[in-house]
Amino acid sequence: MSIEFWTNENMGTFWEYVKMLLGGIAPGIMLTVAVAAAGLLIGIIVNAFKQTSDNKDDDYEIRHY
Repeated sequence: MSIEFWTNENMGTFWEYVKMLLGGIAPGIMLTVAVAAAGLLIGIIVNAFKQTSDNKDDDYEIRHY
């Protein structure tokens, strides 16, 4: 007696399970990645504005030769 997994019927069932799994999990993964990306983007924007305000206070020495 041999057990064959690689039949057309078993592969069809396997891919249906994969489709259901990805359909159920994908929105959660996308939301998690979107929240993480938004957090990183906000951090970058805040740091850019802080550096801009710090640069305005710097005095530059201009030398003419």
